[in-house]
Amino acid sequence: MERATYRQLLGMACLGAVALGAAVLFSPATVVAELEHLAAAHPLQFAAVLAAVYLVRPFLLWPVSSVALVLGYLYGPAVALPLALAGAALSGLPPFLLARYVGEDGLLGYVGDSGRQLVDTVGETRGVLAARLSPVPGDPISYGAGLSNVSVGAFLAGTVIGEIPWALVTIFAGDSMRKLTVTGFSVSPAAVVAMAGLAIIVLSGPLYSRYRAANPEATSRR
Repeated sequence: MERATYRQLLGMACLGAVALGAAVLFSPATVVAELEHLAAAHPLQFAAVLAAVYLVRPFLLWPVSSVALVLGYLYGPAVALPLALAGAALSGLPPFLLARYVGEDGLLGYVGDSGRQLVDTVGETRGVLAARLSPVPGDPISYGAGLSNVSVGAFLAGTVIGEIPWALVTIFAGDSMRKLTVTGFSVSPAAVVAMAGLAIIVLSGPLYSRYRAANPEATSRR
C-alpha cells in the first residue's frame, strides 16, 4: 500500500472516531436548546456559537438542514434564508479545504482525477451547483469538490445557489413548527425527485456536447 493511501485511510478512520465520539457526547437536541436560549437572551453570543456549529458540523456528521430548520423556527424565512445560505457555505469549507490538502496522491488522488474529468466537462460552478441540487449528502460533495481542485470561488458560488431550494424547504418547515424538533424532520420524496431532476437538467447540456464531440458519427446520422 502506498504511504499516501495509508495516511489517508488512517485520517479517515480518525475522523470517523471523532464523529462517533461526538455523537455519544453531544446531542443535537442539546445544541438546539442552547441555540434557542442564546437567540433570545444573548444575540451576539448566538452569532458566535452559530458560526462555530456550522464549522464543526461536518465532523459531527449532522445534516446542515438541521441548523437551517432551527433558523427557520427562530427567525422566519426572510432572516433565516441568508443566514442558512451563508452557513452552508461556511460549513462546506472545512471538508473542502481538508480534501484539497490531503488529496494530491494515493487513493484520494485517484478519486480527484475522476472528479477533475467531470469538472472539465461541465465546469466548476455548474458541477458544484448540480451536485448540491442532487439528493447526495452535502459533506461528500464538499470533499469531492476539494479533491477535484475546484476553485474556492466556484465552490462557494455553486454551494450557495444549489442550496437555495433545500434551504427554502427546510426553513419554511421550521417556520411552521409550533414546537421545534429536528429528529422527525424529513424532506418529502416529491421534493427530492424534483431536485434530482434539476440537477440532471443543469448537467445535460455540457454532457451532451461532450458526447457529440466524442461521437460525431453517431450524432450526424440523426
